[in-house]
Order: sequence, then structure tokens, then C-alpha cells
Amino acid sequence: MKYNTKYVCSYMDSDVFIDTDDVNEAEKDFIRNCIYRQDLLNIFKLDMFDEIVINKKINEIYEKSKSNEEFNKCIIKVAELIGVDPKFGFIILYSFDHLYLTHMCICELLETENISLDKINNLQKNIS
Repeated sequence: MKYNTKYVCSYMDSDVFIDTDDVNEAEKDFIRNCIYRQDLLNIFKLDMFDEIVINKKINEIYEKSKSNEEFNKCIIKVAELIGVDPKFGFIILYSFDHLYLTHMCICELLETENISLDKINNLQKNIS
């Protein structure tokens, strides 16, 4: 599976903007959204958005990740919050609000077959 476990998401980094940047909140949101979309492409090792490829990879990752009990609780919690099945709840974890934390969990899972509690806890806090 092509998934970039070495990539670090940057769209939520505190240093995306510095105090001397002359941008308003709407511009900051736009810039972060552009960085998020690029982060998503880099995670999946894509040059351009391909919904079919991304969905296929997300389904593969879902099958691997749902066996992790603590991570599966996050999936179920998201699904229950919006009233969807767990598979769609997992897809929601790749949304703007959660990607940077989800990606860290998935990377660790793919590399070590485990996810540390601190990463799980950070994701759980973000979901609440």
C-alpha cells in the first residue's frame, strides 16, 4: 500500500503564520485549507486528487486499523456523533479537523502495528 508514513502534516502547525504576516482570518483559513489538501495528497503519494484511489487506500487502512481496539473506539465515536456507519466515520477522520492527528495514529499503526495511548488520547480529545 502506498501510504507515506514519513510525511508530517503541516496545515495545523503553529508556524504556518508569523506575527508579521498581513493576512486576515479568512485568508488564513484559505491557506490552511490549501496546505491540508496538499498534505492529503502527500500522505497518499499522489500528484493530483483522485477520489477512487484515495477511497481505495482509506478502505485498506480502515481494514487494518479497525482491529486496534482503542483506535476503533475513535472511529465509532465519530460515526455515532454524525449518525453514520463506522466505515464512514473512519473517512471523517481524514477531514480537515482530524487529519493531522489521524495521520500520526495511522503511521504508527502501519509501522509498529500499535498506536501509543498519547496519540489515541490526542485524537479522542479532538473528536469530543
